Amino acid sequence: MKQEKRSKEPQIIVKPLGRFGGLDNLHITLAVVVVLLIALLLVISYSKPILVLPANNTTSALAPVHNATQVRAVVEQELASYGGVNGSLSLLPYISNVSSMKLGYSNSSHDWYATVSATNPVGNVAFNVSFIISDANMSVTPFLQTAKPSQLSMNRVVATGVVQLNGKYECTSNATRVYWFMDPYATGSVRSLLNATALEARYGSALNLTFKMITGPSTQSVAASAGLQNALYLSKYILCASQQPRFGAFAADLNSEYSNRYAPQSSLQSLANVAGLDNATLSSCIANSTSLLNNQALLAAYYNITQTPSVIVACAYMALPQTAGSAISYANSASYPGNSTR
Repeated sequence: MKQEKRSKEPQIIVKPLGRFGGLDNLHITLAVVVVLLIALLLVISYSKPILVLPANNTTSALAPVHNATQVRAVVEQELASYGGVNGSLSLLPYISNVSSMKLGYSNSSHDWYATVSATNPVGNVAFNVSFIISDANMSVTPFLQTAKPSQLSMNRVVATGVVQLNGKYECTSNATRVYWFMDPYATGSVRSLLNATALEARYGSALNLTFKMITGPSTQSVAASAGLQNALYLSKYILCASQQPRFGAFAADLNSEYSNRYAPQSSLQSLANVAGLDNATLSSCIANSTSLLNNQALLAAYYNITQTPSVIVACAYMALPQTAGSAISYANSASYPGNSTR
């Protein structure tokens, strides 16, 4: 009986755990495959090269839409635009050293950052001018604590003291052509005659410098009290004296005697006599100078001359009297540092 009863009891077979924790071969294989796939994904993610799309592809999140050359051109235009701003900021295009421009791009904000060094002519103090340029639409925000120019100029600052005029092309001649625009009663105009004569002495026959007289606000202000014809004598004497070899002496004497007040014809004639000008030639030129003055006004309008004194070099570059030498060198390209990139 005992043996029959013992044979009816269920038997539980317990196998010892093996080295795989009781997993059968199928589960072990699947686990190995999962581990291998994870390892493979990690290897791919860390070792594959980063794909950078072309800079002009607007869908790229890695590369800027615009390149450094395009950004540089926009900054050069922004700087040139300050030439039309009233006040001391109008000097910014002529005191900025664009060759020192430093550019950087932010992946997080998608903005370009540009810094240009400039030198204040008063005290020769250097400072930086900085801009933020949106990579999306190339809009420019200056760091200057002032309003930005109301209109973006298509002109460009291409070198220190040199603005390239949009739509104007270099005129070819044996001598570099220079137009010296001035309203003679405007501040600094008579003084600029010394800059002009110094350049003529320096370059000699390689320079073809002519004065272009403008009846601007300063001359018109004098005309309100002295009469237009009397006010125009200063323009006529400078224009006609400049055509004679002794003009340098006349310019130096005029600069010494001029005191920012109305210069009567008698005083101008006395200076002409002291300088040794040919009076017959001078008188003839003055008598026929009205048409010359009218033609020069048209030329000033063509170059959009709004402030004087201003200098146009090689029919394509604008400068101040103090930077005209740099513009002449730039126009002749060979002697200007770094100008081979033009």
